[in-house]
Amino acid sequence: MSITVYTITDETGRECSSCTATKKAMDRQGITYQVREMTAVERETFRQAGHMAAPVVVTCSDSWSGFRADKILTLK
Repeated sequence: MSITVYTITDETGRECSSCTATKKAMDRQGITYQVREMTAVERETFRQAGHMAAPVVVTCSDSWSGFRADKILTLK
């Protein structure tokens, strides 16, 4: 399964706390994923699709925004 975690960083280069929590939870579950820094165009596209928080996680069949432990557990 292809999983991409779109993250954001602040002006100091720190990743958002929900982005970090999502990656740590996936790591604990042994889930393989790719990480991409969200571009301005991607942010707008995700926003138009209803994703109002970071990270945005995209799988082959689903997508969500923010830290979602319940969704992460379904990826096992």
